[in-house]
Amino acid sequence: MRVLLLACFMSLLMPFAHGQITQIYAELYAQHDESGDAELVGMSTYRIYVAMTNEDDELSAIFGDSESPLSISSSTGFYNHSLGSDLGWEINPALLSFFPEVSFDSWLTVGAANSGESANMGNTIGMEEAFESFNSGGAFVVDNPIGGSIFTLAGDPNAAAGDDLRVLIGQLTTAGVVESSLNIQMFITGLQSQNAVVQDVAIVFPSGCNDEEACNYTANGTDASSCVYPTECQDCSGNCIDENANGTCDCDEQNDVLGCTDLTADNYNAAATVDDGSCMIGGCTYVTAHNYESNATYDNGSCTFTGCTSLSALNYDSSAAADDGNCLFLGCMDPLGFDFDPIANVPGSCEYPAPCVADIDGDGAVDVFDLLIFFESYGQPCQ
Repeated sequence: MRVLLLACFMSLLMPFAHGQITQIYAELYAQHDESGDAELVGMSTYRIYVAMTNEDDELSAIFGDSESPLSISSSTGFYNHSLGSDLGWEINPALLSFFPEVSFDSWLTVGAANSGESANMGNTIGMEEAFESFNSGGAFVVDNPIGGSIFTLAGDPNAAAGDDLRVLIGQLTTAGVVESSLNIQMFITGLQSQNAVVQDVAIVFPSGCNDEEACNYTANGTDASSCVYPTECQDCSGNCIDENANGTCDCDEQNDVLGCTDLTADNYNAAATVDDGSCMIGGCTYVTAHNYESNATYDNGSCTFTGCTSLSALNYDSSAAADDGNCLFLGCMDPLGFDFDPIANVPGSCEYPAPCVADIDGDGAVDVFDLLIFFESYGQPCQ
């Protein structure tokens, strides 16, 4: 152990620019809801990775001591299954089909998530007290003078960055906020002579929703678990959803009473909260009627029509209920006629008085003046 720590301390003298660790980050592995094990409800399972630069970079050790403490804690503790293990490479994959909850056990490792993936080159030293606390749901802390380490031998294929340029170092299942400080030793391009150390590095957990369909989508988001979606009742702005545009939230309609809400309708329903278009309103449906009702849904025989109501008129209408002032009366329209009719508006024949032949001067009387005119004209040829 002292040899390992000495190597770590010596590596600190190397410029950090040679170190190939770019980040230690968490990736969401599972989100637990009511459909799964009750003990896991509300928790999230994360896989923890060390990101490197070259495919042949190797992770050598995860370590801690009094000068460089190693700590991983959660505000709510960690989930640890009774059939799980402290180390990922010790978990028997055969158990998982019988006890699927073991898949979400919390553990540390170097590269391997179960014994089937392990190259059997990993080991630990000085970690007993830290794992005891961790297994009881507490924090994982190594901060004593002697120190402790999870390490593997050079050439372990599980410790190489590989095509995805990362090495798995743990799995954490929790519902809380994780705080951490990790120290990592690595071999640059797999060469033990090129070892490097990074210290006091915190695990970066996902942040920002990465689903474009979510209300809180963030362009550079990495956390699907933080996504918020419209509900059945409300859109992203909190407005109620009213797809049928009836003025009532769709979710509220399950409590609605459908019926006719028109007080004037024959079938008005006082208990109805949503009008279903079933209202029956009686009235006159003839557009030409005097009392036509545009809101009537059926004709109730009440229509009244206007027309000529005078029996003596040419256009008398026996069905008319009100006179429209358009009666036509035939008669003499000449005031000089004996039969002049003052209400006549259709010209008819007129009778006039017989003409008085002897009234030559046309003054309405036969007198001496008419006689003088006669004698004056007597004997004259008629033209």
